[in-house]
Amino acid sequence: MNALHTAHKNGSRDITAVIGSTRRAVGYIRVSTDLQAADGLSLDAQTAAIEQYCTMQGLKLVQIHKDVLSGGKSERPGLQEALRSLHRGVDVLVVLKFDRLSRSIRHFCELYETYFKSGEKELIAIRESIRLDSSLGRALVSILLVFAQMEREATAERTREALRHMKTCGYHHGKAPYGFMKVPRADGSRYKALVENPEQQAVLADIKRSLGAGERITDIAARMDAAGIKAPIGKKWNTSYLYQLADRLGWRAQTRHNERPHSEEDVRARIVELRNHGHTYQQIAAILNEQNWVPLRGQKFTESSVGKLIRATEPTKYLTPKQYLEAMLRNMEQEHNKLHSDEPFKRPGFPRLAVVLKEAGYLTPKGHDHWWPAQVQQLLEGRFESYYNRSTQTD
Repeated sequence: MNALHTAHKNGSRDITAVIGSTRRAVGYIRVSTDLQAADGLSLDAQTAAIEQYCTMQGLKLVQIHKDVLSGGKSERPGLQEALRSLHRGVDVLVVLKFDRLSRSIRHFCELYETYFKSGEKELIAIRESIRLDSSLGRALVSILLVFAQMEREATAERTREALRHMKTCGYHHGKAPYGFMKVPRADGSRYKALVENPEQQAVLADIKRSLGAGERITDIAARMDAAGIKAPIGKKWNTSYLYQLADRLGWRAQTRHNERPHSEEDVRARIVELRNHGHTYQQIAAILNEQNWVPLRGQKFTESSVGKLIRATEPTKYLTPKQYLEAMLRNMEQEHNKLHSDEPFKRPGFPRLAVVLKEAGYLTPKGHDHWWPAQVQQLLEGRFESYYNRSTQTD
């Protein structure tokens, strides 16, 4: 088959590749919102270049993922999906230029160390004609990324300077804050100026008086809705927005932190420990309150506050690799039993658990980031637990 058949699915392009190719490849394309057609780097141009390259090199192109985001952002859905493809058997990641993958030197180095350093997976940048399987290639990439990062930072500096100049001249960029509205300037400029919105200013004055009288924000929001006053965002007045508004304008006293004998790190470590023993959020809150643990704000721990702390806590900081895997497997089994109670739970194999440990950032007892299946088996048998317990105590 000489032609490639493409189809759109979930924001990515599924590719039926050339029959007979031996190595599987995934493509990644990216543009910033202001670079759709600049320098031949539009999404269509990048796609065509990757398809043509894979055809010429005999690579089986299985999919192309895309993002319309800045290269300075590391968390991009399309990029994450492309990287996950490498764990699912894809051999090569193809991009048009290295700066499509990242404009951050630190981020690129992290990607290289995680996915390409071992040489099992290959990264190809078509336009630079550079491969990462040589020291010269890696050095050239570092130089290219230095200039890419300089360009991104220079663009950000120019943007900030332009916005400062607009503000000095009395212009306003972006959405008008609540209480104000944008109007054309008398000088005929295409930029707008801010003036007070009388109706919204009256609402702000009412909110300020109510807070000064001790009225609760939840009651203020309910009263605004009952009176039919239009909310700034959405159909109803949001209490979170009112809290932020009152804090920004200095109308509300900041909540003081509780004095307590333990630090926030102590609290997080205890919560992770209890969660690792299988306790629910509600049970953890009850245990903490019974043992006289004090939250940072408020009088007692609640199911909601415990949930927020757990979601904001990195478990690898408090759990050994064995504890981390056991907690993960226990949660997987619980979810499986809820959805498929009539089927026995099948634990992932040691090779898959080895990948989990690497992605979580755990190092082997010898300090390597690559885990072998046999090491995972020994870990779950408790062979390395004393080593990691000593490491935790040292930290």
